[in-house]
Amino acid sequence: MKNLFWFITIPASMFFALIDFISMREWVIVGINNDTEGYPWGPVNENPWYYATPELYSSVMLTYFILMTVLLSFIIWFMARREKKKTIYVLLACSLLFVAMGINGTIQ
Repeated sequence: MKNLFWFITIPASMFFALIDFISMREWVIVGINNDTEGYPWGPVNENPWYYATPELYSSVMLTYFILMTVLLSFIIWFMARREKKKTIYVLLACSLLFVAMGINGTIQ
C-alpha cells in the first residue's frame, strides 16, 4: 500500500513541477526577455483576459509560478518527512490551483 502512495504522488508532483516550469518559462520569455512576437495580444481569437497586454500576461504567469513553487516546496518537504496526509492535502491544493488556472484561462 505504501508503494501505491509513492507511485501516485511522485508522478503527480512531477506533473505540477512541469506546469510550474511552463509558467516560469512564459514569465521569463514575456516579462524578462520582452519577446512578445507570436503572441496574439488584445481581444483576438477569444483570448483570456490576461492577454490584454504583455505586462498583465507576465504578471499572471509570475503569480502562477510563485503559487505553484510554494506548494511544490511544501510537497517536497512533506514527502521528505514522510508525512503522507499533509502531502495529499498539498497535492489537492496543487490540483485546485491547476483547475483555477484552467478556469481563469476561459474568462475573456
